[in-house]
This record gives sequence, structure tokens and C-alpha cells, in this order.
Amino acid sequence: MTAPAHFTFLLLPGFNLAALGAACAVLVEEAAQIGFATAALNGRTVAASCGVRVRPDDAAEEIGADTILVVLSGRDLPEDTQQAALAALRRARRKGTPIWAIGAGVAVLAAAGLPDGARVVAHPDLAGRIRARARRVEVGHGPFLWSETLATARAAGAAALMRHSLAQARIAAEESAGAKRSEAARSQMEPVAERYDTAQPTVLAGLGIMRANLFRPVSIGGLADQLGVSHRQLERLYERELGDSPAPIYREMRMEAARIEVRDGRRPMQAIAEDFGMSAAGFSKIYLKQFGIAPSADRRAAIEASR
Repeated sequence: MTAPAHFTFLLLPGFNLAALGAACAVLVEEAAQIGFATAALNGRTVAASCGVRVRPDDAAEEIGADTILVVLSGRDLPEDTQQAALAALRRARRKGTPIWAIGAGVAVLAAAGLPDGARVVAHPDLAGRIRARARRVEVGHGPFLWSETLATARAAGAAALMRHSLAQARIAAEESAGAKRSEAARSQMEPVAERYDTAQPTVLAGLGIMRANLFRPVSIGGLADQLGVSHRQLERLYERELGDSPAPIYREMRMEAARIEVRDGRRPMQAIAEDFGMSAAGFSKIYLKQFGIAPSADRRAAIEASR
């Protein structure tokens, strides 16, 4: 999941104002770069369950595909309002707009149609209504439920849902950055078939998997499973072909990738160590043992050589 750039809260009569405030507060506190707005049917003011009337920023008809639409609603909408809301949601869906829901908005979203097997959360009092409108939807009663394609929350879980979605976006961004760094490191490393003196297919395949997972290592047991051999068989193959077991060979390969980052000189040493799951001290110790020079000294030498 990429970080959402914008949220639009579609406010329907009787919506929970506290849930709206809690969700918006998370965006203000934790993600200042993410914008948000409110919308309502025909752009008219809408009353919350507490009686407070809110003037929306936009009309529902103006909602585009470049936002995540979050539906908040009261429990008992007039029929004409219900139909207008369903039309707005279906129009947004045709545009490709992701649609989430909070509180009784989950029932409105269910009425607009959910795929078979979808999972949502709602107050127990709404479960029967949701199942009547979407028979093959699973209804839970936790605070929120998030997935890549759908997110719902009870009113009390609005803030938790927003925090979780932002955390997932940050994780995805970090993974993407790690993948880019891994690809950059791989592009500068000697090809596996040339770097290692073996033609044994299983060993070469294992080395390829290692090279593809420099920043997020697979376990040796997992590696054996992918290759269709037992852990012990894999150990014997590597010891016979390369003179060492898979674990130290994998560690050396990852340190070679780390050395490219170190000598590049752009990122803090602590960040590089963390990329490879090590403390700065542990990283320095292994680096010195493998390359005969401390990472800081190696970086200085690389910078001086490039002048």
C-alpha cells in the first residue's frame, strides 16, 4: 500500500461527529502531508447525531479517484437520502475511488455492494442489517478491520483505523525503499554464476534466492523449502560445492552488499546496520572481520580515492 495522499469524509445525516473528529485528529497529528476534506450530498450542510450541523467542503458528486472516500452515516436514513448516497458511492466506485466506512456508514457501504467473502466490522446492532444487504459478507465486532482493498471501523475505532492505515503505508514505503536499495546493490555485485565457483543447479538457485533477498533475508530452512531439499541436504551441497554451509555464505553476500552502501558514503552507518538487522557495534565487528577494515575507515578511503 502506498501512502494515501488525501481522505474525503462523506457525511450522511446522523453521522458520529466524535468519530469524524478522532479520525481527522490522527491525520493532523501524524500525517501533516496528507490532506483531508468533508463532502455531503449536493454539498449541503448535514446534521450530526448530536445535532451539530457541518458545512462540507465539497459535494459528493465532485469526489474524484485521487482520494480515499470514508463514509460516516447515521443509522436510519430517509429512503431518498439512502438512494442518493448509494448512487454517489456507485459513481465513486466506477471512478476507481477506494471506499472505506466508519460506524453506521458500514451498513450504507454494504447496501452499495461488497464482494462475496468481504470482511467488515460494525456494532452488533448493525450486523443483521448488513447481512440482509450483503449475505456473503463476514461481520466482526472489533474496533476496526483493515486490508489492502477495504477498511471499516466502529465509531469508537475511527482513530485506531487511521493510525493503522498510516502505519501500514509507512511500512510499505520502507519496504519499497529497501527494495530499491537492494536492487541498486545487486546491480553493482558480480553475477552469482561468476562470483561462486560452482555449476551445481540447486546451489546456484539458492545463491540466486539469497541475492534477491539481501535486505530481508530468508531463513536457511525457508531456503531449503523453496529449493525442495532438506536442511541437511542443503548443508551438504554447499559444503561440498563451496566449502562452507549456507548461513556464512549468505552473511558474507549480505555484507558485500552493505559494503557498497558504506563506500557510497550517502547514508548514516547506523541506518545501514539497521537495514541488515544489526546494531552498529555488531555490524562494525563483522565488517572488520570480513574485510579487514572498519566501515568508517573504509568509507574514508573510498571518499579519498574518488577525489
